[in-house]
Amino acid sequence: MSHSLLLSGCTNVEQKAQDFVQDLEQDVYEGFFQTISNDQRIPADFVRHVDGDTTVLRIDGKERKVRFLLIDTPETVKPNTKVQPFGLAASNRTKELLSTATEITFEYDKGDKTDRYGRALGYIFVDGTLLQKTLVSEGLARVAYVKEPNTKYLEELEKAQEQAKSQLIGIWSIQGYVTERGFQP
Repeated sequence: MSHSLLLSGCTNVEQKAQDFVQDLEQDVYEGFFQTISNDQRIPADFVRHVDGDTTVLRIDGKERKVRFLLIDTPETVKPNTKVQPFGLAASNRTKELLSTATEITFEYDKGDKTDRYGRALGYIFVDGTLLQKTLVSEGLARVAYVKEPNTKYLEELEKAQEQAKSQLIGIWSIQGYVTERGFQP
């Protein structure tokens, strides 16, 4: 009889151990995915303006130069490049939106977190609205630099671009200005 008790006691201990390990694995699994979740928006503060598609934000207590994923605005500060049409409008609009925002959040995508210049790559939300979409909708940016798997909002941005294009807004008002490779003077 004691043999049977020992066996049942062992089974009970084994079961508790298995339950403990399973719970621990679940906690680790959930914590891991929560940490790297692509839907996790990080609170950010506007630090300083750079141009239409680049800014400096304070993210997790650190100043980071941020390059906006999936868009390109005409140049205003690129060395050896003239200020391009709608470049100042795009730059001013980005500055206005960020400097007057009540809440700014930053979101990484699935792929590279930084570019070759060390800039953070992500999506900027100003008071809950995707900044990239605002710029594209207003004809101040084109959809560009599409690199899988950083394509979370690509479809949304392409729809906004088609609408701006069909209405000949901003950059789309100059025939032949927007090309696959950028903006032509």
